[in-house]
Amino acid sequence: MKRDLNCQLLIAVGVLLLSLLACETMEPLMSATTEGLLATLQGHTDTVTCVAFSPDGITLASSSLDTTVRLWDAAMDKRLITLYGHSNAAYAVAFSPDGTLMASVDGDHYAPAAPLRFGEYGTPYIPENEATPTPFMVILWDVATGAELMRWENEMPVYTVVFSPDGTTLAAGSAAGQIDGAVHMWDVASGALKATLQEREGVTVWSIAFSPDGTALASGNEIGITLWDAATGRMRASLGRDPIRSVAFSPDGTLLASGAANGIVRLWNMTTNQEQVTLTKHEGIVYGLAFSVDGTMLASAGQDGTVRLWNVATGDALAALRVPQTWVTSVAFSPDGSLLASGSSDRLIRLWDLGQVLGDERQDNPSQEVP
Repeated sequence: MKRDLNCQLLIAVGVLLLSLLACETMEPLMSATTEGLLATLQGHTDTVTCVAFSPDGITLASSSLDTTVRLWDAAMDKRLITLYGHSNAAYAVAFSPDGTLMASVDGDHYAPAAPLRFGEYGTPYIPENEATPTPFMVILWDVATGAELMRWENEMPVYTVVFSPDGTTLAAGSAAGQIDGAVHMWDVASGALKATLQEREGVTVWSIAFSPDGTALASGNEIGITLWDAATGRMRASLGRDPIRSVAFSPDGTLLASGAANGIVRLWNMTTNQEQVTLTKHEGIVYGLAFSVDGTMLASAGQDGTVRLWNVATGDALAALRVPQTWVTSVAFSPDGSLLASGSSDRLIRLWDLGQVLGDERQDNPSQEVP
């Protein structure tokens, strides 16, 4: 009896020690943010890679690794139409400035039965022997009807797309291939290729953005940022050495924001091409960036499962929206500044009420500490 009791005590102590050791190695659970969450849009069957509001704020577009592009009624929180033109994982969507057109791109072959692998900088991919090779596409859509208007084939995966501010040019950035990572620019009216801006050797273009006046284009890649003259296609400057995953110009064009694979967000002064502010609260890749329409706030979407809001003037953190056990891949402000949309790896799109998220106290005291 005594021996049995001793054994039971030893087992209990062992279990307790193992539990304590386990607790020391476990990360604390992160609770979800529900304050200000207006709606959760469901329908995609894989990671949501990009979200974008139409210029009038009525429609929200989303792309996904499930190969589909979806249009949603942003006010009614319901799906309007699903577009099936892509055979590969859809990575990005963008509206034309007048909202009549939308472009989408695909990168990485899609094989529903094959699990995704994650390569350098957290890039999702499917091994070639588990995928069905099909050309990578840039597709132009009619927003009102959902009709496909034009498509361009590309040898390499395409990860980012944007219209020029005047709507005449469509630009897309691709992975490194026989032509090293490049930005391709097409005439929207005719479909003719206008220029190919070839990046530095062996890099992939993850994100591109036109300056608001349309004279410059920024491309983010594994070794930094390249600034291009949009008219001539000539390289203007190279900024930084971070592996860049997202770039965005402020509405007045004075700042360029960059998000890196190391979690750092930087604000660059476009007059001097010098770094102005460094923001460091993210852990892991910063997949998406967006400025508010008035340029006072910056939103960043991270691999750490957070959307963070920043005061652009001071660099102070305003709020942290937490979506546990996911990667937040994209973020977008509505044109009237009242809503924020985020897409994530849990296949969901979330709509946030910024008035509730920030609150009167936070707006009056933007330097309040945010975890």
